[in-house]
Amino acid sequence: MEKIFAISSTGKTEKSLLDLRFGKCENVVIYYAEKNQYSIIENPFKDTENSGIQLVDFLRGEKVTTIITGEVGPKVSAMLEKEKFQLVLLPEERIKVEEIMDRIKP
Repeated sequence: MEKIFAISSTGKTEKSLLDLRFGKCENVVIYYAEKNQYSIIENPFKDTENSGIQLVDFLRGEKVTTIITGEVGPKVSAMLEKEKFQLVLLPEERIKVEEIMDRIKP
């Protein structure tokens, strides 16, 4: 099974920084590690209630297997565990999305 990563991002390029907020992140980078390809989408749920839960539902539809972000709330954490998503929490505030992708390349 292909590993597909979702990385919370502050901006719309691979030079953008990791957004430490999962549900309220500005953008999400969908990274297909085996193909070394990615797409960046604006988080459509960032201004809604239960944004993290809605974002997880959306990412499930994108076949994401692993989420990389700074922090998630307790509801999202429980949902990710139940749905068998892998969660990677990076507390590094000043790390670029491209650095994260370099770390996880096969």
